Amino acid sequence: MFELQRTGIEGLDRLIGGIPRGSRNLIYGPPGTGKTVFAMQFLWTGLQEGETVSYDVFDRPWTHMRRYFASFGWDITPYEQQGKFIPIQAFPHPKEYPKDPLVRYFSLADFNTMQEIDLDLSRRGVTRFVAGDNFEHIFTSLSEEQWMLVEHWTINWCHYDGMTNMDIMTEVSERDPVTNRLMDFTFSLAHNIFRFRVREAGGTMRRELRIEKMEGVAHPLEWLPFEITPQGIVMVE
Repeated sequence: MFELQRTGIEGLDRLIGGIPRGSRNLIYGPPGTGKTVFAMQFLWTGLQEGETVSYDVFDRPWTHMRRYFASFGWDITPYEQQGKFIPIQAFPHPKEYPKDPLVRYFSLADFNTMQEIDLDLSRRGVTRFVAGDNFEHIFTSLSEEQWMLVEHWTINWCHYDGMTNMDIMTEVSERDPVTNRLMDFTFSLAHNIFRFRVREAGGTMRRELRIEKMEGVAHPLEWLPFEITPQGIVMVE
């Protein structure tokens, strides 16, 4: 029996109950489909339930991420100051600008530092962790051996320390053979896969998500429409 952590998306939580704690989750789809907001809402919900959470941002400076949270009324700054929200930035930081004292900086190519940070998060009681947004082309910057090392480590870390992990990955229009092979590997190892898209319906565009895979939890397979509101994601029922 899995312990479930609520996503904070009411209609979705009614359907599935939440996300199994200690699982590896792939949040996947094209740009602009709601992936990042989904993961942010998951972290914010954890904070409201007294949990400690962390976000490793790959695609923007952390100060931008802080403003993004605030745009939904989610003020994470007090939680950062209290050590309840631990910010990490893998996005390159220019030496010409001062670093944020609340943020931990590192390079994705530095596996040993990544391990040190992960274990520190465990010691600090983190139960929800988000990383991303990554393009699939990240595979071209790492060897297959490096990527498999990261994947195997992350799955073990999440499992043994009860850390629910969400990796946000942006789908690309074309893949080379290495990317195809490593994406197959990534999909196979993920415990749960949430796929996102935007499509036209009745003359209007709408966002939808589909749960392609979810271990230990009964779930629908059809596409589920949702909206991004000023308060976050709301399912359209």
